[in-house]
Amino acid sequence: MTTDFTLISQIALGLFIPVSIAMFFFMSPQRAALVAILGGDMFLPELVNFKWPLLPQLGKHSLPYICTLIGCLLRGRRRTLKPIQEKWFVWLTVALVVGAVLTGLTNGDMVVIRKGAARAAGLDVKDGLYMGATFLSMVSLPFFLGCALFRSPKDFRFLITGFVTAALIYVPFALFEIKMSPVWHSWIYGFGQNPFLQSIRYGGYRPLVFMSHGLSLARFLMAATCLAFVLGFMKGTLFGLRARPLGWFLLVVLILCKSTGAIIFAVIAIPLLLWSKPRLQARLAVVLASFVFLYPTIRTWDLLPTDKIVSVLQPIVGDERTGSLQFRFDNENVFLERARQRLLFGWGQYGRNFAATKDGSMAVPDGYWVIQIGELGVVGFIATFGPMLIPLFLTLRRMKRMALQMDRKMVAGMALTLGVVALDWVPNGLWAPYPYLLAGALAGVTRELVLQGDRPDTWEIRPEQEFA
Repeated sequence: MTTDFTLISQIALGLFIPVSIAMFFFMSPQRAALVAILGGDMFLPELVNFKWPLLPQLGKHSLPYICTLIGCLLRGRRRTLKPIQEKWFVWLTVALVVGAVLTGLTNGDMVVIRKGAARAAGLDVKDGLYMGATFLSMVSLPFFLGCALFRSPKDFRFLITGFVTAALIYVPFALFEIKMSPVWHSWIYGFGQNPFLQSIRYGGYRPLVFMSHGLSLARFLMAATCLAFVLGFMKGTLFGLRARPLGWFLLVVLILCKSTGAIIFAVIAIPLLLWSKPRLQARLAVVLASFVFLYPTIRTWDLLPTDKIVSVLQPIVGDERTGSLQFRFDNENVFLERARQRLLFGWGQYGRNFAATKDGSMAVPDGYWVIQIGELGVVGFIATFGPMLIPLFLTLRRMKRMALQMDRKMVAGMALTLGVVALDWVPNGLWAPYPYLLAGALAGVTRELVLQGDRPDTWEIRPEQEFA
């Protein structure tokens, strides 16, 4: 990466700040927030951050949410500053910050990860506050904005419509890279954001566009595909086309992206979204949330037959994919062994949670859950996974008091989509915080629908009319 290219990336990141805030004076807060958040995730450069003293690194995965908060405070202060009604979220946010500080206080020692490697320095309360601020900007803030901005049924439909629209805008960029190889980030910003060999799959290319990894793009398209079918129940159209055919189109693009896990998740979720009842969808979302929440315990007690899973999948997905899965399981075991040594508050960041395998090589943490347990311990895992998973439980409980069938279909479809995204956090990383935005909106709208009770049926308003 040359200085000129770094400068171009920093200019793009710097210009984003005034432009995204200015949008709040020309658009509704909901529209400006979606353009800033999704636009930033889709087009800003990876691996480039602003760093100011006592603040976390500000890059494409945190800056859009901070700019959105500033814009909301300037344009819609009353709505944004309205106290959040989800008390459990407040307690988890407190636990996240306090737990991060305690992580810093309990990791003052210097550690050697493997022989011959550089030592990882000890931490202090300043490092703990830094970690707390980092996760506040990527977990708590997206959830809060989702709950504050998209809590009404109309705004929630707008969110779904905007998310699917963003994916459709991204499709031409992805199709180009499927044909030509991942080049957009290199062309615009001058450097690649991921090793090129990881983009070669099944004799072709797996696109990245401007996202951190091909798996990140696949998850984004998977979520958008599922939400397109949810949008289909609202009888809306996008770009003059009905939502359901667009969902099938997005599924085809997702398959072309060659990410096996995301394809499997989408193929399982779509029939459920199309033909199962809302209550079954919500129950399945709860099952997925329970599995994700209990997964660390399952792996710690060796209750998951990993060898059998690999052997069953081998004839279905091939040696390459099952080899990748086995590699993830093996590395999970190494990281779990290290996490057990400081289970409550973890080892902290800066590589202190890393571990060496038996042959002396460095283990690679892939799953978001094992990263969080290693860095922040069980307290951090609960505080970061809770905002994603608890709304799925609340949806099942609150659906009983919703008057309209369409409302139940809308929230149940979102819950199932988020359940599948959370399941993808088991083998893969977070990459982008937008799932927390969706989870916050789900928590807000389910509470709002319960409070509204028997409200008039307004489903004749089409989503594209709201987004236009």
